[in-house]
Amino acid sequence: MTDRVMIPLPDGRWIALDRGAFNAALAVGAELMGNAPSPSAVNAEPLLDSEQAGAQMNVSARWLEDSARAGIIPHIKLGAFRRFRVSEIAGHCRQEGAPMPGSTDSQSVTPIRRLLRQ
Repeated sequence: MTDRVMIPLPDGRWIALDRGAFNAALAVGAELMGNAPSPSAVNAEPLLDSEQAGAQMNVSARWLEDSARAGIIPHIKLGAFRRFRVSEIAGHCRQEGAPMPGSTDSQSVTPIRRLLRQ
């Protein structure tokens, strides 16, 4: 039995590499990636519902829901549910120059429900 590593390709075919070629490819890939965090480390922050995220950010759950529905703040839609990462919302506010949630800035977000009533 040979010491080969079988790698599946997206189209259903396979690549068979001997152990030395596989280890060399891993080393080159690690060098190209540098110190990039693993995908699981990037998404280690839990997804929160609007109540949980609102409590952490000192804003109402309704403000989060309205802002997400209006496309103002980043969120993840899972079926009928919206989930939030506090770090993504705070990063978006810093990047876009928007007021941080909970601030008393006069440029705060008008909830979409209020806009629809007008």
